[in-house]
Amino acid sequence: MKKVSELQDFFYEKIYPDLEFLEKKRLKIYGYLKKVAIILFLVTIFFLFLIQDYISDWVNILAFAVIIPSGIFMFIYKMQMSGFTSLFKDELIEKLVLFVDKNLKYSKNNYIREHEYRASSLFPQLIDRFSGDDFVSGTVDKVDIRFSEIHSEVKKKTNKGKTYWQTIFRGLLFVADFNKNFEGKTVVLPDKSEKFFGSISHFFQSFSSHGKLVKMDNSEFEREFTIYSDDQIEARYILSHTLMDRILEYKKLVGKNLYISFNRSNIYIAIGYSEKLFEPKIYKKITSFDEVSFYFKVISMTVDIVKHLNLNRKIWSKR
Repeated sequence: MKKVSELQDFFYEKIYPDLEFLEKKRLKIYGYLKKVAIILFLVTIFFLFLIQDYISDWVNILAFAVIIPSGIFMFIYKMQMSGFTSLFKDELIEKLVLFVDKNLKYSKNNYIREHEYRASSLFPQLIDRFSGDDFVSGTVDKVDIRFSEIHSEVKKKTNKGKTYWQTIFRGLLFVADFNKNFEGKTVVLPDKSEKFFGSISHFFQSFSSHGKLVKMDNSEFEREFTIYSDDQIEARYILSHTLMDRILEYKKLVGKNLYISFNRSNIYIAIGYSEKLFEPKIYKKITSFDEVSFYFKVISMTVDIVKHLNLNRKIWSKR
């Protein structure tokens, strides 16, 4: 990963001058949205004041008084932000990607496709909606990689029949060539049950559509992850002591849930995030170095998976 001093020099020399006009645009949009919010609030209050003598069902009226203005505001917000977000990605995110590694390519509107998401076998649930953006691809230390933000969802209904969307996964999906054609698939998932159920968690873990539960002789790794595989021997061969240690180190570095699989000839790594990563925040300065450092850190940590997990080491050859 490049040093902070290198990023500072690059930011102030190559990025900051081009971001100043975006900051002026942000302030203009921010001011306009504040006015819209105030007007919608006052109109709603005035409307409720006019009809207060005729209201018998305050619960539903107040619900509509929140939903309708909020919907109008979100529509205006999206209209205002669409062009601004596109410029932001051109002027900042693409430049940061190339700063991290000149061999990489960035496409703001593309993303890892659904067939690769399914090929990872990380999230076997059926999904009804799949989207993404911010696609990065290229070769790092002779390893072909690609990653993007993705969001998979399933449509659900409440007991009252109302439809809503439930997130299956939101975050980054990283795909790299592992230089080995696997006989089966091996899946490494965050072990959430271990923290609640302790040793008896293995009983619950044994019932999974991912495959057969694999026991490893690394107690720390077992506390953090649950491993499933079609081929127990291959799983233990893939997950060497060195690789398990490197995965643990990387998990501590990113501080997020990791989902990892080895299938066909690829390694898939999903890193869970609760919100979109490379979008401008209308309430924060575009020219803030702290904000730029965050985007840089996410890109760097993802690209550096190759080095952290030693993927450039040709320990196997493809058959």
